[in-house]
Amino acid sequence: MEALLKLVHEDFELLVSCNSYDRIYRKAAECMRVEQDSEALLSYYIWDGDKAVLTFRGISIEKGAYVPSVFFENTDYQYWIHFKKQVTEACIDTPLRKVSDGFCFNEDAQVLYGHINYGNDIGRADLKIAYRLREGVRNIFSFGYDVLAIKLDYHSDLKHIIADIEAEYRMLSLDFFRRTHHSFSEKQQGETPDIIWWNLFREVNEEFVRAVKIVVDSPRNRIVCEEVYLRADKLKRLTPKLEMQLVEHRQESGHLYRTEVSTMSVDTFENRFLKYAVRFVMQKFVSLKERIMANYPMDSNGKFIEGLADTEEELKRLVYHPFFRTVGAFKGMNQESLVLKQGTGYSQVYRDWLLLTCSYDLEEGIRSLELKDIATLYEIWCFIEVKNLVQQLLGGEKVVVDNQSRMELNKHFTYSLAKGQKSKVVFSRRTSEGDLVELAEVIYNPREVLGKSSTETSIDHTYSFTVPQKPDIVLQLTRRDVENGFKLTYLFDAKYRIGDTDIDGVDVPPDDAINQMHRYRDALYYDPKQEGLPIKKEVLGGYILFPGNGKDEDVENANFYRSIEKVNIGAFPLRPNNEGSAHLLERFLRSLIWEQPTVQILQDVKSHKGTSLTIEKVGNILAVTVFENGEREYYDKFRNRE
Repeated sequence: MEALLKLVHEDFELLVSCNSYDRIYRKAAECMRVEQDSEALLSYYIWDGDKAVLTFRGISIEKGAYVPSVFFENTDYQYWIHFKKQVTEACIDTPLRKVSDGFCFNEDAQVLYGHINYGNDIGRADLKIAYRLREGVRNIFSFGYDVLAIKLDYHSDLKHIIADIEAEYRMLSLDFFRRTHHSFSEKQQGETPDIIWWNLFREVNEEFVRAVKIVVDSPRNRIVCEEVYLRADKLKRLTPKLEMQLVEHRQESGHLYRTEVSTMSVDTFENRFLKYAVRFVMQKFVSLKERIMANYPMDSNGKFIEGLADTEEELKRLVYHPFFRTVGAFKGMNQESLVLKQGTGYSQVYRDWLLLTCSYDLEEGIRSLELKDIATLYEIWCFIEVKNLVQQLLGGEKVVVDNQSRMELNKHFTYSLAKGQKSKVVFSRRTSEGDLVELAEVIYNPREVLGKSSTETSIDHTYSFTVPQKPDIVLQLTRRDVENGFKLTYLFDAKYRIGDTDIDGVDVPPDDAINQMHRYRDALYYDPKQEGLPIKKEVLGGYILFPGNGKDEDVENANFYRSIEKVNIGAFPLRPNNEGSAHLLERFLRSLIWEQPTVQILQDVKSHKGTSLTIEKVGNILAVTVFENGEREYYDKFRNRE
């Protein structure tokens, strides 16, 4: 098998290979509609030191230079590390068990080999090779690179997705225990999420502990005067006041005289701050460590757990150091201190403390954190896009928005978007009388409520009588022309997948995704729970949202789009960072909201052969004469569905 990458180090030689690389690279270029030498397909590689040499298919690569990417999502890569010097142990230094368990060290052959598939995790990856030489020296060599998306432009599209999600739901993009990470910059103001604190502490842990030890060994102190009572023969310095007292009590040999003695004390403002900072960091670390162990037991490998235990033990030794017994309680930053800003050891602790109390900004920076996988991010982004399009079509800022969607703490460490009724966004319009009239609502991932004989969903009065059905996005339009409060239900599923590309250059959705929309429509029923009233189908149409490419005129001729008019099942390409991508979806939603009367929509529903559909209640037909200079208020109410 040909090696794609070859890194030659003085201690070892690293080979990376991939059987499907050429096919994957071509597919990525096709999905992004770029040339194979485009900047969208570039990655940069960095490594420790200056002695290693990296080549890509025999061509030398400079450290930090942008070259065609080797690593892509959902692709298998084989790693072969042959050591030139004798080593007694070797592994991939990572907290993730699913990565470390994929490697094996053969001491006889002096080879560490294994494989990694990054799944839907895209971003920066660090391959840390840890090995111990026969002399006992343990080394860690880090090799960093980008893992690119195949269906989206990692360098621009991902930033657009993250920005849109963060604007609506701050911290929702963040995740933990992923195979890749992303850079961010710290902000001095704002809250410090636990996951940000944890990532920052991992970076400053060693320097923080080292700085505290420096201070404990050589602390700053100050001269303080202590009040003491001494006999006359113990007095070393006489003040005029003491001389008068000596004369007054010269006959009393046991009399004690009040005086002040200068001593050196470590109970300073800076040392009080140090004591507080060390204790706070220790308590915060222990709290987060316990939550990680409780909620990610299967994801953590043994070495990572041992490392956490060692860090906890080190921090506790510092907290209970005898030095802090004579240091008082910290009462807040009520004064400036040059010692904290410039003192040896103190300044490092102070800088680390300020860093650990920072917020974050998902812009390019020197810090790193982990994000949710791209499939999850794309699904959330599609929900936001549909919600925003509906609001825009209904009138933008003129619409009253009741946004009930919120985030929920997931595994006590990261956040996920609430599902079902907790995610509902209701759009209404205020009438001239001041009343609210509901126009539409959007729901994310309606969850099922298990019952005795049926499965109730988060969609009002809707059930699945077989197995649970969980579409990603539900759109309900509220009408009053057929029946007051009558709701038309449409489903959307966000799929971060592309089935193929047809002869016209249009990406098509996966077949199983289209089939899933048929299943949703056939499985969800409306049950009024009233005696004598039968159950009826609830869903009018189902549509896939996928990151496909293609010109509008070509997409309109594709089967997956034309089927919408025929059977109301189909798909819409939807890509971030592309203004024209949502045009077809926007036009379709506009037609549903403003251009198609409810009667027409219901009459277009396909019936089973041998049967026909009729409207239970024929809507009232209202004829309105609008004079050129006449009163338009009544007409405006009709037009705005009030």
